[in-house]
Amino acid sequence: MSKVIIHLVDDNDIDIAVNSKLMKLAQIGDETRVYGNGRKFIDAIGEHRQELSAVSNIVLLDIMMPGMTGFETMEEFNKMDTSFIDHFDVFLISSTIDRNDIKRAEDTPRVHKILEKPLDVYFLKKLIEGLQD
Repeated sequence: MSKVIIHLVDDNDIDIAVNSKLMKLAQIGDETRVYGNGRKFIDAIGEHRQELSAVSNIVLLDIMMPGMTGFETMEEFNKMDTSFIDHFDVFLISSTIDRNDIKRAEDTPRVHKILEKPLDVYFLKKLIEGLQD
């Protein structure tokens, strides 16, 4: 199995700290990279294309962020070269599960699922393992 990098995109420092710790305890991924907003995520993965094309990437993307929402981030992400973004599996995360957000997430290309905060890391681990089968 190739190296797995978790990309945690969230503007909330507490959620980042909690989710990073929980993923470490659940042994999810080999490395976690944190981005405070969608623009930083898009820019960073663009700068590291070669490295990220050689690994599996799991993205945990918060929906509600100032500046660029998770949905807007996905619009930018989906404009990238398909051969590159094929190395990414995206999960949207949200503290409020609004029916409209769920529908929109289901309609967003490349989004596997919308997950509630706080993350159920063991459920996430099962989802990730299912992707690798």
